[in-house]
Amino acid sequence: MPIRMTGLNSGLNTESIVAALMSAQRTKQTKVENKKTKLEWKQEVWSSLNTKIYDFYKGSLAKIRMQSNYRTKAATSSNTSKVTAKASSNAATGNYAIKVNQIASAQSVTGGKIAGVRVKDDKGEYTTEKAKANSKSKLIDLIGADGTSQFTKNTQIKITTGEGDNVKTSYLDVDENTTVQNFVDKLTGMGLNASFDEKQQRFFISSNKSGAGNKFTISSGEMTADKLDDGTLDPNSQKAVSETLKNLIGYNSLSGTDKTTADNLLAGLQNNGKKKVDDVIDQLTTLANNKTEKDVKQKATDFYTAIAKKQESENLDRDIKEKESFPTDRVLGDDDYAKYLRQNGYMIKDQNEYKDNEYHEAVEKAKNDYLDKKAKKLIKTEPFKNDIQNAIENGITDNMVSNAKLDPEEYKDVKFTFDNRMLRTLDTNEKIEKAVNQYATIMPDVNNSNGNALKSLGLGNITTKDGNIDVPGKTADKDGNFNAANDEDMAVVGAKDTQIIYNGAIMTSDTTNISVAGLELNVLSTTAEGETVNISVTNDTSAIYDTIKDFVTEYNSILTEMNKYYGADSAKGYDVLTDEEKEAMSESDVEKWETKIKDSLLRRDTTLSSIVSSFRNNMMGTYTASNGKKYALSSIGISTSSDYAEGGLLHIKGDEDDSEYADEDNILKKMLDEDPNTVMEVLTHLSNNLYQDLQKKMSSTKMSGAFTFYNDKEMASQLSDYKKDISKWQDKFNEMEDRYYKQFTAMEKALANMQSQQNSLANLLGS
Repeated sequence: MPIRMTGLNSGLNTESIVAALMSAQRTKQTKVENKKTKLEWKQEVWSSLNTKIYDFYKGSLAKIRMQSNYRTKAATSSNTSKVTAKASSNAATGNYAIKVNQIASAQSVTGGKIAGVRVKDDKGEYTTEKAKANSKSKLIDLIGADGTSQFTKNTQIKITTGEGDNVKTSYLDVDENTTVQNFVDKLTGMGLNASFDEKQQRFFISSNKSGAGNKFTISSGEMTADKLDDGTLDPNSQKAVSETLKNLIGYNSLSGTDKTTADNLLAGLQNNGKKKVDDVIDQLTTLANNKTEKDVKQKATDFYTAIAKKQESENLDRDIKEKESFPTDRVLGDDDYAKYLRQNGYMIKDQNEYKDNEYHEAVEKAKNDYLDKKAKKLIKTEPFKNDIQNAIENGITDNMVSNAKLDPEEYKDVKFTFDNRMLRTLDTNEKIEKAVNQYATIMPDVNNSNGNALKSLGLGNITTKDGNIDVPGKTADKDGNFNAANDEDMAVVGAKDTQIIYNGAIMTSDTTNISVAGLELNVLSTTAEGETVNISVTNDTSAIYDTIKDFVTEYNSILTEMNKYYGADSAKGYDVLTDEEKEAMSESDVEKWETKIKDSLLRRDTTLSSIVSSFRNNMMGTYTASNGKKYALSSIGISTSSDYAEGGLLHIKGDEDDSEYADEDNILKKMLDEDPNTVMEVLTHLSNNLYQDLQKKMSSTKMSGAFTFYNDKEMASQLSDYKKDISKWQDKFNEMEDRYYKQFTAMEKALANMQSQQNSLANLLGS
């Protein structure tokens, strides 16, 4: 921008003069800006109107044109405390007799109160004391009512869910470390709801779905754990085989998902051989190898994390020494680290605020945290990622540990070579194959010989008999449930299906809902002997009437708005306000002024006129019904007002919400009761004509996009042109303004030169 001399010599207000000159020129740009603003307002009006018309098109208009929406049915029950009903359009009108024999229920078990947990003294010996159980309590420490533990380290708990082809089985091998939470996790892993209430000291177990097909059983047995002469466990006993196989696949450190997979595979071997041995071998081997790969990856990551941390430790020492100008051979102390770490956001108090060795520990903790974060960030860099991948593929050697200047003894557990890993994997694979074959041979389905073990859990064996839930030694009540005899006894609610007799036929469902012949029955209670609930299905004319009324209401709302815009008063003499004009007016006056312009933007708009005509012409048409008679909307009780100013709004004669016609007979309701098919034919035909017409109007063209009733593409193009014009005008005015200032600057320079010459001449004459 050139230097502007603003009246220093001439005394003229140059900026005011230039502003006045530019003001006259800028009227051309202002006209374009006003056109742009009006077009943007017009876009907003059309966009809002377009949304309403499209919502009407895909909503109430689409609904009223479909014949299926005129076939609504209503179902009424003679006793809604027993059965409620809903009817679909497919339900046949008529009466249906229903008896309810049984209501679906989910199986549930409320455990008896646990007697307690054995307590050990400092020497690890059991005392006479007992404590309350919690989620961490060991199963073998739980005691029954007689004060003794019924669990052994060889107990196996069997859990089944479902029936028929949907039966799932899993086993929990109990050892000295198995906890209450492990048992709960096993139950939830089988898809059951399970929890241990520490306050009540009881287990609560239930199916997550009702119905006989969702029952479950829990039983326990004893695995053989034979000892050899030297007192060690016989490797061929069931206990040893189970432990060996689980150790080979790294069961305890598997993920929850992989544990579930392993459980299902092992259960298949025990559960009457439902799993093929070869398949189990392959899948367990895959789990074991996957675990090996995870271990290798973790070891490689740990190794290079240690290297990264060592590097960051050296960087930390160097940074502190450089910052404090310490000699390189200085040994840094706690104060040095503390000062640096405080500056990096770590909260370390002054040394005098700590006791004994607490200050050193606080500094070390902060330092380790700092280095850990730095190391984790460093190993995510490309060089370290490549080193880790190389270690995973090729192993970690003694030389790598030595070169990294790490203690070989400290990192011997993370060292491995690819060859050794493969040898161990192959060796493990062979052992898994042998162990699986042995497991399948000597691990039969667990028997119920040790049902007393579950008593320590406040439970007992829950099995099946004749397809129903059974509790050995107990008798079910008439509903198939087993009630508790005392505080330590469990209670069992059996799983049942809903059973009804529908017009003489037996129907069942695993929920309280039964769908039959277009009826949705919600069964709430059983019926008494000889009692019948009657369901009556009729045509639901009130629902059809409401659908038609909703259509008329929305139709009128949109037509009213379109009529308002099309017939709006002219806004001649109203133009877009400038900023100066707005400042001189109140906010309410500005709003009224702009609203006047916005309301008139679609006045006599040809596109809008076409849509309004579609609404009126299509709905004012006639249709020859299947009975041979010609009908219009007025024939079925829907007409326009005699008031032409309404612009074609529809009225349902006799409708209570229409103040103009509320006192007349409701012909529409009468025809829906007496001749619903004719109403359906007339409305579906006329509304479909409007639907098809609107569909054509919103098809994509060069001027408009799909689902758009106005020329949105054309408007967008015009806006773009206006913006370009405004930009061009602005560039032109900037050049013009610069030219004016250059001219005034030249004048000021000329005056300055003339004044200088006059001063020089005066000095000469004066001398």
